[in-house]
Amino acid sequence: MNQFVTEWNTWRDSRNSALAKPFGWLSVVGLHWLDAESTWTDAPGTFTVDDGWVTVSLKTGIKAGPAAETFDLLSKVDNGESAGAAAASGMNGGGPRRATSPAVPSDTSTLPRVMDQSGAGAAAADSAGGDSSAGTGAGSDAGSEGHTAVPAKPQVRVEENGFSAKLPNGGSLNWFTVGNVLYELIDRGGRLGVRVRNSKSPLLGKFFEVPVFDPDPDFVFLARFTRFDPFKTYTIETAQEDLQLQTQAAGTVTFETPRGEVSLLATGCPKTGLQLDFHDSTNGCTTAAWRTIDLGVPNQDGSLVIDFNRAVNYPFAFTSFATCPAPIEGNVVPFDVTAGERRPPFFYSEAGINVPFLFYVWWDEESAEVTRPWYSRFGLDITILNPNHDDGRISLVGFDGVAMSGGDLSPLGRKARSRLIDVATEALTSRIPVIGIGAYSAFVIQAQRELRSQQGYVDGIETEYEAPADRLLIVMNNELDPKKAGFDIVHTDASGLIYVEMPFDIPLESDRTEVEDFQAAMESGASITSWQEFDYRMVALIRHHR
Repeated sequence: MNQFVTEWNTWRDSRNSALAKPFGWLSVVGLHWLDAESTWTDAPGTFTVDDGWVTVSLKTGIKAGPAAETFDLLSKVDNGESAGAAAASGMNGGGPRRATSPAVPSDTSTLPRVMDQSGAGAAAADSAGGDSSAGTGAGSDAGSEGHTAVPAKPQVRVEENGFSAKLPNGGSLNWFTVGNVLYELIDRGGRLGVRVRNSKSPLLGKFFEVPVFDPDPDFVFLARFTRFDPFKTYTIETAQEDLQLQTQAAGTVTFETPRGEVSLLATGCPKTGLQLDFHDSTNGCTTAAWRTIDLGVPNQDGSLVIDFNRAVNYPFAFTSFATCPAPIEGNVVPFDVTAGERRPPFFYSEAGINVPFLFYVWWDEESAEVTRPWYSRFGLDITILNPNHDDGRISLVGFDGVAMSGGDLSPLGRKARSRLIDVATEALTSRIPVIGIGAYSAFVIQAQRELRSQQGYVDGIETEYEAPADRLLIVMNNELDPKKAGFDIVHTDASGLIYVEMPFDIPLESDRTEVEDFQAAMESGASITSWQEFDYRMVALIRHHR
């Protein structure tokens, strides 16, 4: 067991280090699909597409250079010039240069492959790897012929005032840089796009580690691989709603579990490494919408090990600008896979870095279904957990706050109550916002009392504040200033906790429909007349703190 945990910790450290690299997946800040001619705010120039070639004509005053990958390609020009000479010659009007790459760029190397017209394999979408510059991958099997396909090769040219490139189907190229920004050219299902990576991305600056479940040997299974001959082709969804791709299944992996035999489709290549993309019932709650596992190369007899403790998030779990492949339909593990990486609290989209917030809640499901979409609309990225059912420990690293809300303590078991006190204590110690709502405010109060006592403070609080029977009590630490969101403070105790109240008898939804209307009401000092308005102001309170 000690060796198992040690090896898992080493693997996890390597994974976090890969994600933290300057131009890794946490640096991605944009994705722009290209038309015949395209530009956008902050674009370094104008991008044109002609016969598969993409050319960028740089704006006046923009200083750009080839990225390392392009620089390597330029060293392979037919006339034998050095990379530096070729680049200098091209940028000074010496005419275009052409080169080819030895393999598909590595940010797609571990993915299911799609077949181009020549039968060569090209990667379908983004890999789960954290570093797009970490080497190149082998090709996939060519399907019916059973041979290993040689990936088609990208080409690059240096123009008088920019760069040109042509990608194979499904390829990617770390193309050129402007200061601390890298522009990556991608082909996904025949669509060309430019992905922007910034080594000073706020997400990269915020990153510490990916949250995980504790390692558990019960999630390690001996499986057998049965190869398809020929490989089978499937249409799959991706992380982009308007993008579908084709992938090939190399065969099935079958394993026995306490719930019976499970058989799933594996992609990749049995000669160079298989991959398992899967759904399970934790998706969308404690984990991302799907995850993936590197299965490695099966033994001669087809045996291999599936270790769900090493299930990782695809890049789409960190950024909305990824095109990651979804699992083949039906690839669902029929039990909770509470192993491997959890859903990251941090995420980057067109709105910028999210405001990740952890919410333990136990109200009636009907109310919860109505209110959950409000948080996202108002700008809070909520991870909602049931304190009784979601019993794994959640690190608060990466979260901008935590709340716990419920109207009745009786459904909670001893472990659930202890867990909520521990979460509140961690939040108080870390000096991040913590809010207790309704009966669950008791856990924030108890955590604060115990923490202050351990620190040697004597606050002399003999009687706890109680709200009237017709009003809901909300308790928060003094990291928050509820007055700025239009809340009236009814009590502040000697330990520094702040108390506000809300009447129970207000409607669930507001007559207001636009976010701007909620904002205007808050700024005007209008009273809160619905729970939807209450939620807006709580979100505003948290966002203001940030």
